[in-house]
Amino acid sequence: MITLNNLVVGYNKPLMDPLNITFEDGCIYGNLGKSGCGKSTLLKTIAKMHKPLSGIVQRNDHDQIYMMHQRYTNFNWLTCLDNVLIAERNKRRRKELEPIAKQVLEQVGLIDYLDRYPTELSGGMQQRLALARVLFVKPKYLLMDEPLSALDDSTRAIMQQLIMDVHKQTNNTIIMVTHSVEEAHKMCDKIIQL
Repeated sequence: MITLNNLVVGYNKPLMDPLNITFEDGCIYGNLGKSGCGKSTLLKTIAKMHKPLSGIVQRNDHDQIYMMHQRYTNFNWLTCLDNVLIAERNKRRRKELEPIAKQVLEQVGLIDYLDRYPTELSGGMQQRLALARVLFVKPKYLLMDEPLSALDDSTRAIMQQLIMDVHKQTNNTIIMVTHSVEEAHKMCDKIIQL
């Protein structure tokens, strides 16, 4: 469970009113709001990558939390397969997990590109690679900042279903930022208007 107590996020000044929200385990939350209202900053604050102006984020620091950034953050010097496997530091274990990584690449439609580098992919493919990396890890908490924004409608629908399927299998908690009201209603158990 992640709880926000009187949390104020921003840089030199607040981007939104104080937040008091409890994110229950096992749900998908959608954060909607205008551009610049602090949705991405809120995710970074929950991930403890950004310090709040005031208030606190209560979460267990031992819980695995991953963030899929809006700008993909792929590792351009690694192949697509190695990008997916990067979270596993043990080389022998990484070799053992290759079949699972390949399966995830297949699920996102990138199995034919496993030996390619991110710079050789289109923007939509790079976004799917970033998605593959976080789905491979299966973290307890997954923060997603506009995870499907670069995809065409049909590919987006397939990736939405994939995220929901993995969520059902793992019962993880997902907090996602989206500009699509339709996407939020399709995927999310609860919608937060910021």
